[in-house]
Amino acid sequence: MSSSILQTAIPILAYCGSSITMTLVNKLVLSSFQFHMVFFMLAAQAFGSVALMVLAHHVGLNVKYRAMNKSDAKTWFPVACSQALMLYTGGKALEYLNVPLFTVFKNLTIIAVAYGEKWVFQAAVTPLMLASFGLMVLSSLVGAWNDITFNGWGYFWMSFNCFASATFVIHMRKVIKQVNFKDFDTVYFNNLLTLPLYVVLSLVQEDWSGFFAYYSDNANSDELSSFARGIFISGIAAFAISYCSPWCLRTTSSTTYSMIGALNKLPIALFAMMWFPDPITAGGVLAVMLGFAAGLVYTHAKNVQKRAQPSGAQVLPPPISMDRLDQNSQQSEHPSSK
Repeated sequence: MSSSILQTAIPILAYCGSSITMTLVNKLVLSSFQFHMVFFMLAAQAFGSVALMVLAHHVGLNVKYRAMNKSDAKTWFPVACSQALMLYTGGKALEYLNVPLFTVFKNLTIIAVAYGEKWVFQAAVTPLMLASFGLMVLSSLVGAWNDITFNGWGYFWMSFNCFASATFVIHMRKVIKQVNFKDFDTVYFNNLLTLPLYVVLSLVQEDWSGFFAYYSDNANSDELSSFARGIFISGIAAFAISYCSPWCLRTTSSTTYSMIGALNKLPIALFAMMWFPDPITAGGVLAVMLGFAAGLVYTHAKNVQKRAQPSGAQVLPPPISMDRLDQNSQQSEHPSSK
């Protein structure tokens, strides 16, 4: 295998691997233990991202970000808060829904973003995009119809997450040009600004007294070790996605990157089916395949639109997933930091 192929393949595999790991570990931490500590998990991910970004910068890896400053922090804080709401509601939805169903319904966010962008930025919605939206709605209906473990709270949080995700994406696109953030700036500011928020909300909202009482029992020590490993891995995975996503983008192209994001939903769903004991139905598999096809059609439509648009024109965002940097993938239209 030539060195040029390796230089392209390695970041693609790293991005896919970190994405799959992140989603599966999130599901594990939020549904497999006695206590479902969403804010604590998000705090660990924010801390891991910031700490490892600083370490990577100091050891000479290509991780550059703008230093925290009062002016940018004040401008960006509402965006960071909207990201926190998106991640929290996504975590709650993942707590109640299985991963394949979650990935299917996450596609509905794309429709909300598309029409939000049309209203705010006058971005066009093409016939090919409408076709992909139809597939997304169909896959969601099939998934819900075949959800034999129906959980009303899961659908409530999923609906809330679609709204929060669309709000975050549109709000970020309005503000990002004001601060001119690049590559890792958004990741650094989002995580550093929300870390204290997650810590405070965890201390106030989550049952720490019950947590310590339960895990102080030696009979639960093995579960505590597994929980700690899950939290630790989620923090590393959060940084891995933050690093691998722009790495993949720099070594391929925005078109390839978007397509990888769409294709990656299938292995995430398949791994989740194998790893977790959730029941697998033919309708559920069909819903995943329809959602997968919808993502491919939408990604193709977006790339066609991008080629047709004049340079610098507004283009709708790529599909959104639970990847922490997919949420910021609109940066693909901006050059890397110097």
